[in-house]
Amino acid sequence: MRIRKIGKADIAQCLAIYNYYIENTCYTFEEEPLGAAQFAERAERIARVYPYYVAAEGDKVLGYGYLDSFNERSAYRITADVSLYVDKEFFCRGIGGELLAALERDARRAGIGNLVAVITSENENSLRFHEKHGFSCAGELKNVGLKFGQRHSVKYYLKSLR
Repeated sequence: MRIRKIGKADIAQCLAIYNYYIENTCYTFEEEPLGAAQFAERAERIARVYPYYVAAEGDKVLGYGYLDSFNERSAYRITADVSLYVDKEFFCRGIGGELLAALERDARRAGIGNLVAVITSENENSLRFHEKHGFSCAGELKNVGLKFGQRHSVKYYLKSLR
């Protein structure tokens, strides 16, 4: 497996991974599948400022992850939001950990001292993953999302890189 910067050729596979989560889980609060142009535009916007990686074996994308702005206000420049998505067929193979390690390395180099992950409270696998990798729960917002006719809470997980 190789961790590398996202390229245009990766968009379709990353989109398929993300759209699975949109259509089948409450792990993202987006409700409508994205199109290729919409996903590509989003990835390009993020990658201009922050690291955006894919984990791949040959041409097969197994997962992807990126940092993004936690908040647009300038004082938050030392904090980034982290997102990781792994193809459902490739869970528990260390892909998320490898992506996170690359993102943390680049965050440190850029002077980012904190990573925040916003995780749906029902996503127990992601909660355990982040705890295993040094994140701790910094708070929970109860019933702030409505998806599939049910209310969902989110937890804010924080990791200091200093």
